[in-house]
Amino acid sequence: MRLESFKNYQQVHIWTGILSGLLLYICFVAGAFTMFKAPLNQWALQSEQRLPTIAYEQYDDLIQAVLTAYPAAAAKMTVNLPHSVSQHAPVSWVVEDPYTHAATTWQASLDESGELLVQSTRLSAIGDFLDDLHRTGGIPGGGDHDAYGILVMGLVAALYFIAIVSGLIIFLPTWFKDLFTLRKGKNSKRFWVDFHNILGITALPFHIVIAVTTVVFAYHDILYGAMQQWVYKDTPMFTLPSPSKVERDVTQLLPVAKLDQAIKALEPEFEPAVLEYAGLNTPRARVMIGGQLDGEWIRGPEYAYWVSDPYTAASGYSAMLPSLSGFEGKVVNGFFTLHFGGFGGTFVHWIYFGLGLSGALLFLTGNIIWIEARRKKLKSAESVEQRRSVKVMARLTIGVTVGTLIGIACALIVVKGLNHKAVNIPFWQQTAYYCGFLLSLAYPFVNRPITAAKHLLAVLCGLIGTLIVLTGLNLDRAFNYATDLSVCLVACVLLLGLIATLVHLHKRKALIPTDSVWS
Repeated sequence: MRLESFKNYQQVHIWTGILSGLLLYICFVAGAFTMFKAPLNQWALQSEQRLPTIAYEQYDDLIQAVLTAYPAAAAKMTVNLPHSVSQHAPVSWVVEDPYTHAATTWQASLDESGELLVQSTRLSAIGDFLDDLHRTGGIPGGGDHDAYGILVMGLVAALYFIAIVSGLIIFLPTWFKDLFTLRKGKNSKRFWVDFHNILGITALPFHIVIAVTTVVFAYHDILYGAMQQWVYKDTPMFTLPSPSKVERDVTQLLPVAKLDQAIKALEPEFEPAVLEYAGLNTPRARVMIGGQLDGEWIRGPEYAYWVSDPYTAASGYSAMLPSLSGFEGKVVNGFFTLHFGGFGGTFVHWIYFGLGLSGALLFLTGNIIWIEARRKKLKSAESVEQRRSVKVMARLTIGVTVGTLIGIACALIVVKGLNHKAVNIPFWQQTAYYCGFLLSLAYPFVNRPITAAKHLLAVLCGLIGTLIVLTGLNLDRAFNYATDLSVCLVACVLLLGLIATLVHLHKRKALIPTDSVWS
């Protein structure tokens, strides 16, 4: 490759990486934890927020009892069957205050004598909060579907893809010589470049998939609009089922077993886990049935879905079922399943968890390389004043990378430590994250970078230790034992890694050159 071309690709890689790296770091860290969104939601539940499980044969009685006593549930109601990942209550629905927009979850079950049990609560849904953080990079504003952060992250993902391609072109000439090479020595920049290359090359397919699918998810409305105008034109792109002429009386809902039979006639291996009813009193009443299909390319992280009429079991939308999706449906399902890691169950979720954390390290090392490459060397006995841009980037790198973890740790501690009945837990977990993140972001600007890094890492170690203690004190052997132990185990591994990093920083502090931006 000509030297001029190499330098051009290098500049493209550097600046696309710098412009997108810190936001991508937030998204990848949060995304790693999002791989276990449903178990984290379960982990956050407190004993007072759970209602008894019921037998499969009792679901029809419970559904009818809820719709009779609480007609508002007909607008949107979720039924968690025995195979559901979420088991806080067999039936739940959400009521939103029209003035404050505060959402209250209502839950229902049956007691031992078959009487209706109902309670209102505010669920933490910490897994969903981390998912929002993953999708928006923590940028507030906008609605759930068109949040400002999602639109920004679409642009960031496009820059991310350009950085991947340009980085690969830069690496190709020395592919065989530098593959898996990790050189240590006086030249710290060389070590970080090698480490950065290893992280990028070993997870290259994963990064390409995440970049491409993120752009599609962020701008799918624009893509659909363009396809409608230029491809489909006057033909509707999506055909909605005609309003049913069957009288809508909730007492005539099909039994759960009938819906089970209907879906298994289409997809024999389908194991229904959740029923999401909507508009039961309207002509367009529907039920979206989510279920497990091991080894298939599915639309979500846990479940495949089928949309049906809850009164007739007529198929409304079957493109999300692997065997009925057709070519276009398989392409769309592929985008979802590759992004979510939904094609291989828990094993693949753990692989994606590791890839998410390694991706965060990829962006961190990229920033360090940029900072080290722009350090002015000491040419005399006099000190060298580093450029302001390099100083700012060093402080931002410390604040964002450690601050993201501190913010998440603060949110998890609030969720586990506060009484969910006494406080608005969704508000306080969000407040805890942003307070932890913003304070951490500001701290390196009022202290020496290396000192700020040590202090923030020490705080983070303390927070993770507190989280381990709180989880250990609240181990629930009857309900959440495996999830609690998994959280403790992952937290312990992260804590050990952070302690090792802190010790390394302490040893390296005296060796940092006086002309370094970290000094």
